[in-house]
Amino acid sequence: MDDEIRAFADGRPQAPPYGAEARARARERLVKEARGGRRLPRLGWQAAAAFGVTVALVGGVAVALSNQGPGPGPATTVTQSADVAPGELNPRPGQYIMIESETMYEAVQIGKGGEESRHLYRTHRKIWQSVDGSADGLLMIEGREPQAWPGEELPESAKDWQGTSWHTIASCPGLRGEHRTDYAYLGTLPADPAAMREHLYRSSTAGEGKGVDRDLAAYMRARDLLTETYLPEAQRRALFEAVKSLPGVEANEGVANSAGVEGVALSRADIGGARAQLIFDPQTLGYLGERREIVEDGGEAPKGSVVAWTAQLSTTVTDRLPDEAAQAQGDSSCQPEPTKSAAE
Repeated sequence: MDDEIRAFADGRPQAPPYGAEARARARERLVKEARGGRRLPRLGWQAAAAFGVTVALVGGVAVALSNQGPGPGPATTVTQSADVAPGELNPRPGQYIMIESETMYEAVQIGKGGEESRHLYRTHRKIWQSVDGSADGLLMIEGREPQAWPGEELPESAKDWQGTSWHTIASCPGLRGEHRTDYAYLGTLPADPAAMREHLYRSSTAGEGKGVDRDLAAYMRARDLLTETYLPEAQRRALFEAVKSLPGVEANEGVANSAGVEGVALSRADIGGARAQLIFDPQTLGYLGERREIVEDGGEAPKGSVVAWTAQLSTTVTDRLPDEAAQAQGDSSCQPEPTKSAAE
């Protein structure tokens, strides 16, 4: 993971340092991106807020992968057994879980002269992940029409990052520890809300140092367990109750994801005068997406602006990857993490 952080640092423009909370969020997002074993480009750096990766573009060149994904592919099957509740998937080892999503997040562009602009970048994503983490997966990212940052004009360069790209997701289950997101591993997480809450705190703050809002970090960790994953029902319900019990979190009904599907949102204050929301299906507690809205005057955008909005559209089981896997980019090798120094 530290290789990815250094990769961004190599191309980082001169700018004031981020605070401890922002650095913690960036690290959480990089962990998520690194789970696929992808080596991030050295042309820029990425800082992630609780609800949206901030994509940095240096010299007008897009350098970051977005953060959600998924969708249908070949040989799709829905497996069910007598031990699984109706409507729940029962994937088998050797299969893949496909998730399809749409996303909108903040992108910051830094030109060669150091000038900065920003906009909202949008994607349609499909991701295939091995059920037990034993095989490489696949990610498709399709750029959609970008939107202007609230109160600002859309930069011409914002249109550069469009089209479709395919990326290999290396499995490396033995190297990720608590940051694994395959179905088999998620099924080993606590099914008890109190134990799940403890897991969120432990796995989100390890090594982050002082100055990190532990409650926000635990909330973010829950988000990473939900995004582009499929949790078994017991763990899913435990996670919902665990997040609901975190300090500052409240439940709001009738909150829609970016596809217009309404659910119950677990909301809490975020930095930048924003409110972050994780949206769940009220019956199954399946994850529907996330939303980030500016709710305070003087925030990072005008009050009432929605600066991150996603929808997790569908979850299916497939027997194999689509043919496009042969043209995917990425490093499928598994590299052990370097030893961390005391400063890290």
